[in-house]
Amino acid sequence: MEEIIQRIILENQELISRKKLILRQYKLPQTDHINVLTGIRRCGKTYTLYEVAQTIDRERILFLDFEDERLVALNSLANYDIIVDSYKTLYPEKEPVVFFDEIQNLNNWYLYLKRLHVNGLRIFVTGSNAHMISREIATFLKGRSLETTIYPFSFSEFLQLKQVVILPNDQLIKQPQILNLFEEYMFYGGFPEVIKAEPDEKRTLAKNIYNLLFYKDLVAKYDKDDYLLKLVVSKLTENITKEFSVTSLANKIIFIYKTTVPTVTDYFNILPEPFLTANIYPFHASFLQRESKRKTYLADNSFIFLNRVTHDKSRLFENMVFNFLQRNEPEIYYYKTGNNQEVDFFIREQDAKKLIQVCYSLEDEDTRDREVKALLKAMQELNVDTGCIYTWNITGAKEIIINHKTIRLVPFWREVLNIEKGNGKNRKS
Repeated sequence: MEEIIQRIILENQELISRKKLILRQYKLPQTDHINVLTGIRRCGKTYTLYEVAQTIDRERILFLDFEDERLVALNSLANYDIIVDSYKTLYPEKEPVVFFDEIQNLNNWYLYLKRLHVNGLRIFVTGSNAHMISREIATFLKGRSLETTIYPFSFSEFLQLKQVVILPNDQLIKQPQILNLFEEYMFYGGFPEVIKAEPDEKRTLAKNIYNLLFYKDLVAKYDKDDYLLKLVVSKLTENITKEFSVTSLANKIIFIYKTTVPTVTDYFNILPEPFLTANIYPFHASFLQRESKRKTYLADNSFIFLNRVTHDKSRLFENMVFNFLQRNEPEIYYYKTGNNQEVDFFIREQDAKKLIQVCYSLEDEDTRDREVKALLKAMQELNVDTGCIYTWNITGAKEIIINHKTIRLVPFWREVLNIEKGNGKNRKS
């Protein structure tokens, strides 16, 4: 086993040294704590580790991927001392920097990391199971670790991967080309291998990623009925961006498949574990209301593309906006007014409140009036002077001013470019 581990260490040192990387929009904490990177499969967690590893001396890199079948036998050992011992046999005078990929596949990993940390080693790990990672961190590594969530590529990272440079003046003179790229991003999402693929291969690659997550991280890990789980995801995708209760979701499924509300609830509750879905709740709702009503979004737009028969640009657009906000904001809610009108997103920061409506097009007058009225009502209730409506694109007036309240009409592609370029690195970590 020691020889196998040594071979893997040397292989990975060679691999990392020659990797050409797209620098991600993350700044990992400079800390003596364990750096834990979590996020959905294939979003780029491993490459973020490569990025860190390339900044240190090659011979100090101890990189193991616990999805490597050669390492499965480690789980049968009484302890994992063989890992560092194997490294020390190669480099007796060196102190390793530890990089462990997909750490959840190593039994009792948190106890081993705690021991390595006590011994003074720098440690970086990744994991693809939200509940398990967070639970063990809170229980065993509290005060010893810092967690950073890695997401599929942002639009600016998408552009980097496609080797497209957009200069400030291009937003005026190359708008059609930018919108064409933005639409590709909206339909096919931010998984790196899907971005790089030819158009006729994108669906196949996105399906491969989805199937890996679906069967390995949900069906196999939680021992679920794959047909029922497919129904739950399918019905969720039909209702994406809409407020719903899990009971109403279950009733739609019970109509076509013999099951129960508790079973559907159980299936629904595991979907965030591999970061497939994220739920948001109404702001200022009671605990009971929070549990009964919610909105669910998918981690990547390619999953909507795969699970819907027809393309609904409005829902793809709102899901894309949510994923943008999730990368940049610590907490996201939606808001229901006193007369039951809805504002898509409410963000409460330390010194500001943001109310955001999302509407693919405002050309229809009824749609425009509905969105504006709901936003104005929420602004009045929350004492907010400025609100925002994200649209796909817009010409003409960029503001609506009513009763001293200002609503900004913002082409979302322009907002994304300006914020992501301005931030340089994600604010959220």
